[in-house]
Amino acid sequence: MGYDLLFQQAIKLHEQGRLDEAENIYRQILETAPTNPDVLNLLGLIAQAKGRHAQAVELFYQAVKNAPSHAPFYFNLGLSLENDRKLVEAQQAYQDALRLNPEFKEACNNLGDIYNNLGHKDQAEKMYLRALELDADYCIPRANLAFMKQDVSVLQKAAEDYPAEAVFPYYLSRLYQQQNNFDKALIYARQADKLSPDCEELLEQLGAMQLATGNMQEAKITYTHILEINPHAPSALINLANFATNADDFDTAENYYKQALNLKPGDMDGHFNYANMLYRQNRLPEALEEYRAAVIIDPERFEISNNLGLIQKDLGEYEEALGLFFNAFLKNPEREEISVNLAETLTLLHHQDAEKALKIAEQWLHKAPDNVFAQHLNAALKGEKCENNQFFSQKLFDHFAGNYDHVLQRIGYQVPGKLREITGEIKGTAIDLGCGTGLVGEVYKTDSAQLIGVDISERSLDQARGKEIYKELIADDVLHFCQTRLKDYQPDIIFAADVCCYIGQLEELIRACRPYQLAFSIELAATEVEDCRLAPTGRYQHNPQYIERLLRENGYTNINQYPLILRQECGQNVKGVIFTAA
Repeated sequence: MGYDLLFQQAIKLHEQGRLDEAENIYRQILETAPTNPDVLNLLGLIAQAKGRHAQAVELFYQAVKNAPSHAPFYFNLGLSLENDRKLVEAQQAYQDALRLNPEFKEACNNLGDIYNNLGHKDQAEKMYLRALELDADYCIPRANLAFMKQDVSVLQKAAEDYPAEAVFPYYLSRLYQQQNNFDKALIYARQADKLSPDCEELLEQLGAMQLATGNMQEAKITYTHILEINPHAPSALINLANFATNADDFDTAENYYKQALNLKPGDMDGHFNYANMLYRQNRLPEALEEYRAAVIIDPERFEISNNLGLIQKDLGEYEEALGLFFNAFLKNPEREEISVNLAETLTLLHHQDAEKALKIAEQWLHKAPDNVFAQHLNAALKGEKCENNQFFSQKLFDHFAGNYDHVLQRIGYQVPGKLREITGEIKGTAIDLGCGTGLVGEVYKTDSAQLIGVDISERSLDQARGKEIYKELIADDVLHFCQTRLKDYQPDIIFAADVCCYIGQLEELIRACRPYQLAFSIELAATEVEDCRLAPTGRYQHNPQYIERLLRENGYTNINQYPLILRQECGQNVKGVIFTAA
């Protein structure tokens, strides 16, 4: 086939979106005409469409070298340099395009974008206005100028004047996104998508706002549509991989992540989310490598240090894990999950080196004296008394709510099953204090039992709601509930599984529960104590004699004790007792 016929065939394939086939023919032509600027430019456009901007830049540089007077080649070069975040070089390319063609309105607009991104607002405005001088109906620079000035009213007026142009609702969506008004941002994103339904950039904004507003199924449809339009869209691949990960479809997720990172090796979110997936599969060495790749790209993201710390903790490298957690804590001290991870890891280190763990805990408290986790852990490691802190308990269980059931299953948690064995089937109303994710409710669910769950953690209650066990779920501190609302229910029995170990002194709670029948667990103190002690684990341990005395003081006479192993911790049994009292 002759050169011209081959070239025309490649162009046709290119226009049809059959990029791989077109690329093969362009490269075939390039073998016989290695300096052909048109073919080099077209190969650059294919690389650009696939998101391979570094490759595109190389091809465009070759094209302009062989056709130095052709302005569109410089424009294409600028576009890929801009996408590759090489703004100064992109600025030069657009300036070269304008030198060759001063009326190149698209180059004026894009040069305005470069000046804007570099912080040169005055120069950006001049370029946007120059583009409008060249074409008063050119809507993109009008929208860019209004967006740069954060002018909602100008964008809204322009949307009315140009009702068929998607760029104005698109930028309105982005402005409302910046204001964290995601509902309004979604409205405008949908409006933009209606006006231009197959535009990848508009679909990306729509998908992002659907995710931000919790419209997950819609977002999945949107990203699937993006991938149909452009199979080489890294963002769509990563988001679809995230959906697959959440559905435990790890093979599909891994395939998507690898495709995305092959297209865009420097994508931080791709490495980070792929690492999260590997961590969920307990593929720790692989996850470690992906997190390290992510931290090289963006060393300021606290989540990366935090997740690297989780892996080191799981590998038993507690001191290295603590260093990573403290790095994350210094970047974002308000994130409770980091404090939870610090406290948990210090507790684990305490089993190996009590003195070192205490020293690190004291340093943490010195740096963050108002942090309730640091306060609680210091008291625990020193064996000091620490008042029940509702905020500590709430944040602790909010953090663990998502995988609480899995964690307790892994450590051989025995209490719910043992309670059911002791009390038998329940008929009537049962109050489940500290119900958490509903583990006690699961073993007691029958048609004859009316279960009422109470917990301070809203996230735990969300997990319990999904199980459809309870007649009612109440967000409240268990002591406050018992003191103010318990009598309204007149329960036949009150359960409290693993609740007392987060309260400590139990006088007020038992007084508030009388005269109703009780069934609850305590963790036994490892050493002799008068009533209770705050253990290095951060939980309270109790003396059974103290519990029995409290029960008798509050009128309970039929009191029984059932020793059991509550769970495993660091390879050792945690001993406890279940009390029943009536």
